[in-house]
Amino acid sequence: MTAGNTEGMTQDHTEREPMDVDFGWDWDTEDFDAPHPHHTDDPALPVTLEENLIPIDRNGVYVPNHLDADGTLHFFAAVDISDQPNFDDPLLHLRYFRVAQADDGRLVHDSHPVMPLEFDSASPFPLPTLQIMLEDGDLGNAQELAHQTAQLHGLNFPDPALLPELNTGVDYRFAGGVREDGSPTLEALKAWREGDQDHEARLPIASYGMSEELAVDLRELNELRETQGLEAAMNLAESMAVAGGYLESSRDDPRLFTDGPLDPFTTHLERERAEAAITREHQDDDAPTLAPEVRTEQFRERFADSNYHLLEPIDPTINYSFEVVAADPWTLELSADKWWIGEDGHIGNQAQMLQTYSLESYEWERETEREIAAMDREDLYRIYQESGLEAAMRQAESLAVANDELNPNRADGRLFQQGPPDRFTTLREAELAGLNAAPLRESRRDITHDDTEELLAVSTPEPDNWEALIAAQADDEPEPERHYWQTHYRPVKTPEGERLGTALFVTEFPQLPPDFDNYVAENGMDDSIYPTEARTVEMAHFVSDDDARKFEKEFRSYLVPELLDGPELAPEVAKLEGLSGEWEEMNYNQIVDYMSGNRTVVREESDWHLHNPHAEWDAQAWHEYESLREHTAKTDEVSPDLDL
Repeated sequence: MTAGNTEGMTQDHTEREPMDVDFGWDWDTEDFDAPHPHHTDDPALPVTLEENLIPIDRNGVYVPNHLDADGTLHFFAAVDISDQPNFDDPLLHLRYFRVAQADDGRLVHDSHPVMPLEFDSASPFPLPTLQIMLEDGDLGNAQELAHQTAQLHGLNFPDPALLPELNTGVDYRFAGGVREDGSPTLEALKAWREGDQDHEARLPIASYGMSEELAVDLRELNELRETQGLEAAMNLAESMAVAGGYLESSRDDPRLFTDGPLDPFTTHLERERAEAAITREHQDDDAPTLAPEVRTEQFRERFADSNYHLLEPIDPTINYSFEVVAADPWTLELSADKWWIGEDGHIGNQAQMLQTYSLESYEWERETEREIAAMDREDLYRIYQESGLEAAMRQAESLAVANDELNPNRADGRLFQQGPPDRFTTLREAELAGLNAAPLRESRRDITHDDTEELLAVSTPEPDNWEALIAAQADDEPEPERHYWQTHYRPVKTPEGERLGTALFVTEFPQLPPDFDNYVAENGMDDSIYPTEARTVEMAHFVSDDDARKFEKEFRSYLVPELLDGPELAPEVAKLEGLSGEWEEMNYNQIVDYMSGNRTVVREESDWHLHNPHAEWDAQAWHEYESLREHTAKTDEVSPDLDL
């Protein structure tokens, strides 16, 4: 039986005599305070939750459970329902619980009755079977057995196929309402779940004499959200609410909604106050505004003796750093930090964990982990120097997502939720706003190039010596770096939904070695080696998957190990097929889509080019022509009638 969700705890209840053990750690307890295990206690749950959502019942006993890939905890427990209205004997019910934790720390859960229990029944059938199924990861059958048991007892347990996922997000929408006098109103709504309760906040935006007028503004807000994102729509709603007298322009709380989790957007008033706070003297509103160079010098002075190193050049308002720090004697943490000067003159800080490195091993392995952590940090600095702040922070975001330190589907797309607005847009913010994010590591500027340096002399070859030039280029050209790559098929349809056929793609993963398949076969796949970079090229179009497979087999027959690899040949084949042959960089979400399975591709019919069965002959003819030209002593004039 595989272990359930027990990470971070020990399931050993044997009583032992206390004993002193020397584990070999050279740490002074006076210099280090070990973190206490974090516990979450929701009175509506029959358990307390330790770190990693490990359930412990009220007697301190571990509860068998299953933690699924989405981070949702599943377990069964007996619950006393005597305090609930309209209860019937017996007073205990066996219930199925689901629990998840939102990015903002909210605990969200629900439960469904399985069967009534007697007080003297410690482990009634089918509880042991249900718990074994959960520990084995057989969630589907556990839910089905619970459903069937509840049906036998006349209890309302939903069909597992219709059981909705727990919603840990925050939903926003615009809707029409009615005032007390019966006139139509337009409202902004915010909905979220906390514990086992659903909550909703409503903010009136405007009132109308006719519902037709309301419909116009409602359509405008929804279209703005779809085209420019949630923040743009909420900023317009804020302006409408202020103009309509539903919101004070100089209100004490600058937020749009004062209840519920932190909103993933910045209001006009929040933005205005943040800018004012940055540009005025601390604790003295009448003092002259500090010059940017003075604020920059303040940052330099305060970090002169610090272990944190701000990214250069230092900004007068907000700064960032990447550091590896010891979280405890056996763990290193790589984090991205945001720094700003608050109104009280003190430095504000928020850190986002990116990755942890375990030192619980032999010394040589610990040293390796330290080197890996240092290299990961240097990699972020290099991206910053080569491509700028936004590229570095997006790489940090992808690293945090890959290591489960950040939810890729979070409602608040920011990397940092505290302090003044950031100087960059995250991948998730771009996704929520409906914008196309630039590929990771895309070069935005080159600080290593000096425009004043002398250009290298370029020699022009003699007209009758092209063969020598080609040979020289071939000799000087470095061996291309080999990476892991795959071919894959995607069904293709028109925007109207009409099927066109199958597209064949070649996708390359520059972070993975060429023999990655062998590594996975020996060691298995885990999140630590999940790729965050990839590029793909659309190589050919076919009527069916069978035609694509035949072509792939033919394509692979032309490859030569160590000499001609798939990613080298694929763009040229694509051009012969009438396609662009250009590589498309894939962001993290596109990689997840690719890994998830058979995604449909949408193409205009005019962009669909069915495979040319003579393309292989054309390629072979071109190859023979090039070979002939290389081995010919003199340059022959190519006949204009030769059809290539």
